[in-house]
Amino acid sequence: MFDVLAFLFEQFRDPDAFGDRGVLMRQLEAAGFEDEEINDALDWLDGISGLDDSVYVGANEASGMRVYAEDELEHLPADVRGLLQFLEDHGALTPAQREMVIDRLMELHSDDINVGSAKLVALMVLWAQQAELPILLGEALLDAVHGEPTMQ
Repeated sequence: MFDVLAFLFEQFRDPDAFGDRGVLMRQLEAAGFEDEEINDALDWLDGISGLDDSVYVGANEASGMRVYAEDELEHLPADVRGLLQFLEDHGALTPAQREMVIDRLMELHSDDINVGSAKLVALMVLWAQQAELPILLGEALLDAVHGEPTMQ
């Protein structure tokens, strides 16, 4: 699934440029991806596009510290939570975007969650919102697309 997401990010700088799902599936199949992987990735992306931004707006107005729920602590490794804090502290994610990333990570199987996949999820959330990436942090997130994770 992550390979399909990375491919889509590289091929379509605008997530609105996908067009028809059937056509996109045929393009991805022609690129060598398998049906199950394609469907998983597109369903996961539908989850991002289906997020209601108004649900997350309150996070931007909060001034306290983010405390993780027990199921989040069990599902998200400490290094992933640290990455999210780092990205927020350095302006790559707003609190609302952090919450969106957490929601999307919680939809993944826990075995698939690591720093590299969390970078890709953060990048995909920002991409879906057409948010501008801070230069240095954007490069670190893009490393996840190219398979060269460097930020810890």
